[in-house]
Amino acid sequence: MIRGNTSPTSDPGESAVCHVGDLSFRSPRGSVRHLKPYTTTADQLALLRSRGLQITDEAAARSGIRRLGFYRLAGYAYPLKTTATTGATPGKVFRRGASFELMVALSEFDKALRLLVLHGLEIIEIAVRAAVVERLGKLDVEGHRNPNVLDGKFTATGPDGTSAHTRWLERLDSLCASSKEDFVDHHRQHYGGRMPVWAAAEVWEFGLLSRLTTGLQRRDQRAIARQFGMDQPAVLRSWMHMFNVIRNIAAHHGRLWNRANPIVPVLPDEQACPDVAFLHALPSAKNRLFGVLSCMRIAIRAAMPESDWHQQLKSLMTTFPSTPLVSMAFAGFPHDWQSLPLWCD
Repeated sequence: MIRGNTSPTSDPGESAVCHVGDLSFRSPRGSVRHLKPYTTTADQLALLRSRGLQITDEAAARSGIRRLGFYRLAGYAYPLKTTATTGATPGKVFRRGASFELMVALSEFDKALRLLVLHGLEIIEIAVRAAVVERLGKLDVEGHRNPNVLDGKFTATGPDGTSAHTRWLERLDSLCASSKEDFVDHHRQHYGGRMPVWAAAEVWEFGLLSRLTTGLQRRDQRAIARQFGMDQPAVLRSWMHMFNVIRNIAAHHGRLWNRANPIVPVLPDEQACPDVAFLHALPSAKNRLFGVLSCMRIAIRAAMPESDWHQQLKSLMTTFPSTPLVSMAFAGFPHDWQSLPLWCD
């Protein structure tokens, strides 16, 4: 049974409470909150105005909310709000100069950034996939299924009677069973559904690739890590996990530009990779999006030296909305980032 809501106390982006049967989900502060009722576009604009947001074009603002959604835009509004006020609740009042147009501009910039990030991750994913195939294929044409050529921890049976490898194969088999690809159908008809690793790799999701990379034997992880400028297996595992998380955020249209890095990357040794020295010295850069982009730059440079992805990123940064309220420092970008050896060419 889902109980009805009463007084709305939560704002977009805040935690709330939902009663399902006898279960109550509480806010971090421990107080029970009720979900806000649906509000109209007019009500939403009135709320934004009451909190100090400038709205100069009512029709454009209505269109923006209907196109992007009020709750989604709230994420882009957050950095435009005060952190401390007198006589008002911190985080509710907009700073002087904040406007609806700026909020939408941040959203549009973030969209372009997500697309460029996905483009870079595509280069990395395909190249790492090929490297994994090369390492496993020469050991066994079905190396992805052979526990003898994989890491013992990956193939070891746990208390539940399964292994990480078994669960990995179950996901792969599920994808193959639902696939409409001609090459998958070909292997169903002629090989009983069995596929060599180089064919099966075309079905792998980024998550499957990341987990299989973690499941390789250390010698294979080390070889692939060095191939992509990652120095050692721990860096390879960390970066692939981080890339997978960022890829999922971008692919599902999540806010990216000022997000804290969900997976803080393990960094190569400075001696082996001098270009990351600045990340060792700047935790604020490593812990934000700039850290992800820098790791991507290293991997893309190794995978595809002729790529101009980094130049496209530098060009995109020039389109960031011009305002004193926010900057790419929110994403961990140092003020002199384009002069760093990793980015200066």
